[in-house]
Amino acid sequence: MSNIDILMASYNSEKYIESQINSILNQTYNDYHIYINDDISTDNTLNILQNYKKQHNNIFSVNQNSKRLGIKENFSALMDKSTADYIMFSDHDDVWFNNKIEITYNEMTALEKKYSASTPLLVFTDKTVTDSSLNIISPSHNKIEKLNTKNITFNRLLMGNVVSGCTMMINKPLKEICGHINENALMHDYWIALTAAAFGHISYIDKPSMYYRQHDNNTFGAKSYSIKYALQKLKEGRKNMQQAVFKNIIQAESFLKQYENILNNNQKKILKEFIDLKNKRNIYFIESVIKNSFYKSGFIRNAGLFFAFL
Repeated sequence: MSNIDILMASYNSEKYIESQINSILNQTYNDYHIYINDDISTDNTLNILQNYKKQHNNIFSVNQNSKRLGIKENFSALMDKSTADYIMFSDHDDVWFNNKIEITYNEMTALEKKYSASTPLLVFTDKTVTDSSLNIISPSHNKIEKLNTKNITFNRLLMGNVVSGCTMMINKPLKEICGHINENALMHDYWIALTAAAFGHISYIDKPSMYYRQHDNNTFGAKSYSIKYALQKLKEGRKNMQQAVFKNIIQAESFLKQYENILNNNQKKILKEFIDLKNKRNIYFIESVIKNSFYKSGFIRNAGLFFAFL
């Protein structure tokens, strides 16, 4: 067995965090340590966590941040401390299936046999969407959101992320090349996925490994993409849609700057083409998206993308 660090970022989760920790403690694979950073909860979350730590040796660290960090920076701080062979990321309000670590680790070891253990690798899974009481809303988050998980390329990831951090495992080479997550990253999992696509490999397990709980305090929630949803997004105006792409471009600029010395010439070309989208409109924007496969997931998202820049 190999050592796995499970990194959990908690904040005001007294309602849900016990069920999440219990689901991790009941895993079929048990060679892991849990590291928890609490982002200055104002409820009873920290006391709950400290009580668990007293009772369980594999809860290795419970720390409260000295100032609010937010999700991205909180996970980044946890990554900085990790020295394990593998890392998994845990939200504070979900529930893991009892074989989540096992199936993800098995896929990771298969990738290492295929590509070598020194290659940056990422494995992620689907998740089952539930309400706050764990009643199932959708058995597949990725299907309800119509995410394209069969064609995960660097080009496509630049325009939109399909890798969910709470389902993924990364190996140490990927963690080391990521370093501290860039300040212009849209989210930690997005940056990690881009890095894996650029310098290693990504593998998707097409089945859920956890319950993805939806409640009033979710930072990111599942959405059902439909014609009605698309029309509502169109009503919000082209400006909002363009701003979303511009944020991706800022992230791409930072990615190019951080990794310029190790990117190959084709990757640099792709990044520069993507960054140049900020200067394109109308048919020139659409032409560049098609030529470089800077697609989003699904027809509706791409139709909205093209509409925004016409």
